[in-house]
Amino acid sequence: LRRQNAELKTVLQSYRREHGKLEVFFDEIKSAITPVVEREPIITRDAIKAGTLIEPAFHITDTHKGAKQEPNEIEGFNAYDPDIATYRSLRFAEKAVKWANYQKQAYRIENATIIITGDLISGDIHDELRITNAYPTPIQVVESAKDIAAQIQIIAPHFKKVKVHFIVEDNHSRLTKKPQAKEAGINSLNYLVGSMLQAYITSLSNVEMNIYPMLEKVIEVNGRLYLISHGHNVKGWMGVPWYGIERKVGRESQARLQIIMQEADRAREIGFHKYIIGHFHTAFFGRLYFLGASLSGTDAYDHQ
Repeated sequence: LRRQNAELKTVLQSYRREHGKLEVFFDEIKSAITPVVEREPIITRDAIKAGTLIEPAFHITDTHKGAKQEPNEIEGFNAYDPDIATYRSLRFAEKAVKWANYQKQAYRIENATIIITGDLISGDIHDELRITNAYPTPIQVVESAKDIAAQIQIIAPHFKKVKVHFIVEDNHSRLTKKPQAKEAGINSLNYLVGSMLQAYITSLSNVEMNIYPMLEKVIEVNGRLYLISHGHNVKGWMGVPWYGIERKVGRESQARLQIIMQEADRAREIGFHKYIIGHFHTAFFGRLYFLGASLSGTDAYDHQ
């Protein structure tokens, strides 16, 4: 027992050293980043000044920065590379702002929310990704953070306040061969993407950045509660994820309801109205859940 105890202490000390090195590494990288420039506020003409506040929420997910897809491999259905990723990212931000400003003529809109649910880099969790990616994962991390910072830089001037909710634990950014459970939100390159993004947008005075190094988190948007996650823990059924999502939502609701019944004050902490995920690369708007589409579009895996 003494020998086993000594061995465990050695393992724990080694783990703490490595964990500490990772935190120092993150801090050094963040300190070397030059924040994006804050732009002047943009006032929308003919915006409604009275009435109930409406808060738009923009969902960023599955951008797979660094991935590369040749169009001739999938009958020309799609093409994807880092330049296309940047173009689509900026177009999304521009179209989101255009849509929101149009809605301001009918609704009172002052603030906005940006929900980011992972798989922001291509990563190298599969051998084929290591071979076909445009560049290695460290560059993917840097370029992904830059793209999202540029999106926020475009969106922020059009609102009084913008809240960013960044869920860390995902699929393509993991540093283990198989998905892990404990500390999966920290032992992930997506944690570094979020940390770098936070450093890039620190100069934007009306932006609040929230990073959640966990599997899922309940957030509030305009009085509604949303359970956000990447969605890679949802199990499919006969190749279709919908049954899996229904089951996941049902199980989460039941488990959380048991706690809420005993501790009513925790309702706003763990209760939720809808489940928001990405991962499945297809936009879907259901009664109990929203799925965000991927930025990368059809690839060889989808085409099969």
